[in-house]
Amino acid sequence: MNALELAGVGVGLSLVPATVVVALKGRWTLVIAGLCLLFPLLWYGAFAPANPTSWWARRFYGEKRMRDAEHYQARWSRTFAE
Repeated sequence: MNALELAGVGVGLSLVPATVVVALKGRWTLVIAGLCLLFPLLWYGAFAPANPTSWWARRFYGEKRMRDAEHYQARWSRTFAE
């Protein structure tokens, strides 16, 4: 296996946990877009704040982080709902 193939396998394997995290964060639009060959969106979603109603937010976020997630969700909704 040459270096380019090894890099491709590494990128592919890194997308699996990123997809799981993004799904647990309730960012289904990012999951769908990321699986449609826009895979950097999965990495973005893994680091972006979770949807405030998601399992991830309820499990891991305190008050301040939850307020940040609610602010992010409101901005996200305005951007893609208009």
